[in-house]
Amino acid sequence: MDLNEELHKRHGITRITSLHHAELTPSMLPQSIGHYRGWIYDKNSFTLDQVRAFVYNACLSCVSAAKFYDLPVATEALPQRTHLSVRHSRGMHHSKLRRFDDVCVHWEPVLSKEEERTHVASIGTVLERVLVCMPLKVSLPMLDAARNRGLYDVSTLTIPPTGSRLPHLREALSLSSDRARSILETVARLQLIDMGLTPQVGVWIEGVGEVDMIILDFIVIEVDGWAFHSSKEQREKDLKRDRELLRRGFVVLRFTYDDVMNGDFAREVPVSVTALRRLVPETGLEDAHATVKNAGFLDILSGYLPSITLQPLISSCNSPAPPFNI
Repeated sequence: MDLNEELHKRHGITRITSLHHAELTPSMLPQSIGHYRGWIYDKNSFTLDQVRAFVYNACLSCVSAAKFYDLPVATEALPQRTHLSVRHSRGMHHSKLRRFDDVCVHWEPVLSKEEERTHVASIGTVLERVLVCMPLKVSLPMLDAARNRGLYDVSTLTIPPTGSRLPHLREALSLSSDRARSILETVARLQLIDMGLTPQVGVWIEGVGEVDMIILDFIVIEVDGWAFHSSKEQREKDLKRDRELLRRGFVVLRFTYDDVMNGDFAREVPVSVTALRRLVPETGLEDAHATVKNAGFLDILSGYLPSITLQPLISSCNSPAPPFNI
């Protein structure tokens, strides 16, 4: 029996029992054919997540559906279990006999015919589930990317009236931005917010173009992914931008993907800002409005280098500070 030919006749997936081959065992399968709970499938046509959705008569959902909408998820954040959306009134294949140790089930009041046909939940369902189910470092990059690409209108989001995760969902919506262009920018922005800062995202600066973020009204934060910042030409372009920003009164702090993801970014930003304050101790560095907005961050800074007195700067909110000049 040619298994590949048999699978092709059955659209790439079928029960082993349907092949009428009683002696067939998983160890006998070629590398191109996978096995899952009594089913075999063409690995070139289906992922294991897709197979689980099919076997359980469900739809891929939440973080497990991210790649089908080209939404970013850090590799280290991918769950071991497959997240599935299932209509309340529709049972799974042999659901009463199975242990759901490899899937996370999200029960839905209704699923569209298209969702049931493709076994992939709609973009709206995917985002609604991920916002409730996953931590901000996973859900916010997905929401930011969907908004940036015009895939989703947050005004259509279905917000549950009650639930323990409702505050988490509302926080994600309040922090989301349609200006973020990558998972790296979103994760860096979250870390800045955790420091007590209020970063401006995707700011256009005349003569320079769009920068990733600005903090304290004069510090530009650039986070460089390898894909767009690895060539000699791009490196020269980045350095030219940095010099132009300096001429326009901005200081640039530039970080790599690894810096953001391994924690160096969160450690270095407060120390770098404190060092800048040492260089210009009399100017105040930002106007009164920015001082009030970032007061939480100034408190954090005082804990990094106690020898640096930041209290006068915090108290300067009541009087306008001179502009920062190079």
